[in-house]
Amino acid sequence: MELSLLHAGLAAGAAMAAVPLILHLLMRQTPKHVIFPALRLIRDRQKQSKKRLQVKNWLLLLARMALFALMALALARPTITTETSLGGEEVDTAIALIVDTSLSMEYTERGNDRLKEAKLRAADILKKATDRSEVFVINSAEPTRPAPVSPTLALKQVEAMTLRDANRPLNASMIQAYAAVAASSLPRRDVYVLTDLARSAWDTGSSTVAEAINKANAAKDKKVNCYVLRLTPKEVKDVAVVAAEPASTVATQGERMEIKTRVRSWGAKASRVVELRIDNVLKDNKKIEIPENGEVVLSLLTPSTLGPGLHQGEVSLSGEGDFMPFDDRRYFTYRIQPAQRVLLVTDSPIDALYVQKMLDPDASTLPEGAAQLVKVERLLGDEFARKNKSTLKDYAAIFLLNVARLSEADWGALNNYVRDGGGLVVGLGNRVSADSYNGPVASQLLPAKLGEIKAKPPNTFFARLDANHSLFNKYAREYEAAFSLAPVYRSWTVTPQAGRTILSFTDNTPALLERTFQGSKTGHVFLWTTPLSRGVYGDAAIGWNEFPGSPSFLVMIDTVGYLSGTAGERLNYDAGEDAILSIDPTRRSANYSVQGPKPEETESPNVGANSDKLVVTSPQSRGQWKVTGKAPDGSAVVMGFSVNVSEAESTVVAIEEKDLVSIFGSKDNVYLADDVGSLNRIIERQHIGREIFPWLMFLILIIVTLENLLANKFHRERVPA
Repeated sequence: MELSLLHAGLAAGAAMAAVPLILHLLMRQTPKHVIFPALRLIRDRQKQSKKRLQVKNWLLLLARMALFALMALALARPTITTETSLGGEEVDTAIALIVDTSLSMEYTERGNDRLKEAKLRAADILKKATDRSEVFVINSAEPTRPAPVSPTLALKQVEAMTLRDANRPLNASMIQAYAAVAASSLPRRDVYVLTDLARSAWDTGSSTVAEAINKANAAKDKKVNCYVLRLTPKEVKDVAVVAAEPASTVATQGERMEIKTRVRSWGAKASRVVELRIDNVLKDNKKIEIPENGEVVLSLLTPSTLGPGLHQGEVSLSGEGDFMPFDDRRYFTYRIQPAQRVLLVTDSPIDALYVQKMLDPDASTLPEGAAQLVKVERLLGDEFARKNKSTLKDYAAIFLLNVARLSEADWGALNNYVRDGGGLVVGLGNRVSADSYNGPVASQLLPAKLGEIKAKPPNTFFARLDANHSLFNKYAREYEAAFSLAPVYRSWTVTPQAGRTILSFTDNTPALLERTFQGSKTGHVFLWTTPLSRGVYGDAAIGWNEFPGSPSFLVMIDTVGYLSGTAGERLNYDAGEDAILSIDPTRRSANYSVQGPKPEETESPNVGANSDKLVVTSPQSRGQWKVTGKAPDGSAVVMGFSVNVSEAESTVVAIEEKDLVSIFGSKDNVYLADDVGSLNRIIERQHIGREIFPWLMFLILIIVTLENLLANKFHRERVPA
């Protein structure tokens, strides 16, 4: 904190405070000698009066001296500033101008959205900048380092800005801004942030902005001033579709897909009609009432008559409009495929009973509108030996359930099937012959060598699963709880050789192992060390496990989806995320074309000749994206995905001031303005300082009044008694 003077020369006038003293000394009257009667009483009275008069004259003298000094000081216009003043506004300045272009800036009041308001405020700021000032224009969505431009060119850059579906936290823009102005040699450095201060636009847990401020302030002897102009709506009123997600990426033909939808209201309660469109055709709609600052969850169902292939849809709101249209619809993509074929190979039907009922239940037990997801075929071991092995490729998965032994030729056929992208599940049991499963060809396929059958310790259950594995990650917590309810009494001991354990027992021995094979399509082998049945044989009082009777046995359904490559498939993304699509190796195209929602969003990605993935890098626009190509047989290859903005972008809730201060590290590092007037006052106080001229004038007025009172009182003529 220091004191500065706009007109320092005039402060010399404070020396005139000595004038009353000089006049007092020069015009001091010579005492007159008057002869009085030698009366002691009169002399004592004279001495007392003289002392009082001296005291009164000194008070009057001090008042007059203070009057001269304060008048001179007031004319010099003193100001109190936190840094050395550079004078008024006509100072060359390094200006970093950050404009928030996130979609929440679409909120419209009185005909202007927040982005348009930001452009108007930016114009006001740039008009006051000198021609030699350097301006760094920063779009919050762009990671590129800004180059210094003139105020005129900066204004054009700001005018060209548009709202962006994919954006970054404003923290990243702040770091860019401080780095830019810190490198400038101009005497003044200012950062302006034009934003609606939506909480979704800030990373409140990061300290990188405070670190950038300290680094920038240390680079020069002058502080960087940061001004945040709050463009927050006075009262938020909005209704948004915050989620519209298919229950699964892939549906079976004839099945109705559930679209899980959430609609949220900010402000007053609202009435809306929610519409479901598939391939641009209206398929379902519901009228809903959303409570004040509340949310409604509903399920919309796709028709069961849609054919196989890719389908793209949207959930939208109709009815009375609100102030932020972008969040009135969300997009989704899913595929329909025929029921998947699964082959069960066993030496006894009882060993396949539970798996078959789980994957292919009786149609009469299915809920209304549900379709058969899997079609199961069952073969005995000797029937499998006679089967044409070239047809194995038609199955999404093959299960070997307690099969005693296979020939080397059969193991070779399964080996080829898996290496071509197939999925094999091996469930061990009492019939399994270890020498067949540990043979040279089988060892190239299975993830472990078999040891012997052992009884498990009492109270053994399935315990530890790999929650990051694609088989479990979607419902990891639910699976973990369900597995803990399934007792296990016996299992095979195994020695892992080329796979990894993804599920263990409570005694830490492997329950489920996996081995993968990379090729044009990834192949998988699962090995269960306990049967996929209860395993009660002969006169045994107890079986191998209670796995089939527990909720965890539902994992069989997810296993088929995982092995066929549909479980981990993702077709719905947030703006800015890389979209990764699976390529069917049997329908690979030499060239692919990607088309986004906007005509200019067209690209031809490079895809390796043997790659099983197509990556669309950081798609920016929300809406439906399509990928097309041509298969070797000349038929069209059609893939696609949907892009939405994150749910947080629809949450127009302003960040609290304490959280903003925490991001900047200190209250002195950021100045928050609610409107143009308060912004100008803050800027003036930082650039010019806080003037104390009004206070000095008020003090002068008081002293003038006091001087008059003293002069009238001390020199009033007294009427003789």
